[in-house]
Parts: sequence; C-alpha cells; structure tokens
Amino acid sequence: MKVALVHATTTALNPIEDAFRKIAPEIDLLHFMDTHLLSMLEESGSLTPEIARRFSKLISLAAESRPDCIQLTCSAFNPLTSILQPLCRVKMFRSDEAMLDKALQYERIGLISTVKETPDALIDYLQARQPNCSIESIVDPGIIHLLFQGKQKEHDERVRTMIDEMDGKVDVIVLSQYSLAHVANQVETSVPLLIAPEATAKRCFEYILQK
Repeated sequence: MKVALVHATTTALNPIEDAFRKIAPEIDLLHFMDTHLLSMLEESGSLTPEIARRFSKLISLAAESRPDCIQLTCSAFNPLTSILQPLCRVKMFRSDEAMLDKALQYERIGLISTVKETPDALIDYLQARQPNCSIESIVDPGIIHLLFQGKQKEHDERVRTMIDEMDGKVDVIVLSQYSLAHVANQVETSVPLLIAPEATAKRCFEYILQK
C-alpha cells in the first residue's frame, strides 16, 4: 500500500506522518513538495492559472509513482482537486474533506485559519454539501510563517486566542490546516475541536482496503 502526499509547506509533514503511523503504519508514504506555491498564493490572493499549472506538475509526479491514492495536505489548494482529478487516473483526496464531513454533522461550524486564502476553500466545500449551514471564520493571516521562523510558542499562543474567541459561538470548531493540529492538545473547549490529519489517514486507509 502506497500513498502519495502533496505538500505546499513543510509544516504539514509531521502531522500527517504521525497520523499515518498511528492509523496505518503499513502504508508507505511518498512526499511531493513545492514550498513556493504558498508564496505565489499569498502574492496573488487567489488560485491563478500559473499556480494551477505548477501544482499540476506535483500531481503528475505523484501519479507517476503509482500510488493507491494521492492526498493533498494544504487546505488552500483543495479547490484544484476538482480541476485536476479528471486528468488523473489516481484517486485524489482534499486535505480536509474527511474532517469537514464530520463538521457537517453540526449546525454551526467555526473555522480557525492562519492563511488568508484557506477559509474560502473550506466554506465552498461545506456550502456545496449543506447550503444552509452556519459558518463562522476567524483568520490570523500569515502567522503560519512564525512556524517557519521557529517561533512556535508565539504561533500557538495566537492560535489559542482564536480558539478561545470562537468557543461558545458555534457547535464545532475546525482547525483548518495541518499546521494547527498540534494546538488541539493545548486547549480545552466547550464544543468538539476537529483536526484533519488522523481523519485523513483513516479515509485513505479505508479507500485502499476497498479498492
């Protein structure tokens, strides 16, 4: 069994590897990364044709490795899945879909993000499946770069502040990015707090077993 992981940041590596080790250690993980994609997205503010072409090269490389499936790990690029899937014979999974499917069990959903472009990608998915769902979003844009700079303590403190602000306003809180998953262990909330990596690994494993 083999899963190709497609990354736009290094911060997704440990969370998804830890999740697969816990859920399905027998799966071989292949990593395909282009960290310039996030810079391009932040500069443009949207998924441009240039970003789509660059991202498609990663998907092509991943598909050529003949994995059982391709798993994205960066939420902001998830809309490209629907564009590129028809061009790829290998099943592609969004980074967040397993987590968001859980979130849809609740009426009021709160999103916590550190990349400005991320919430739109999640909101589109949620509203396409449940048009009347209530969504609140809090973003502290750009603080993902604190992780790149080795300032995890400051990053985590600001994420906890967002979680505290959201708690009590919604029925479930979603940590939108893999880079936020570790903060879930630092807080206690009055509502469920969802993270993506383990739900993602479980969905990949179930898909492979059913092939």
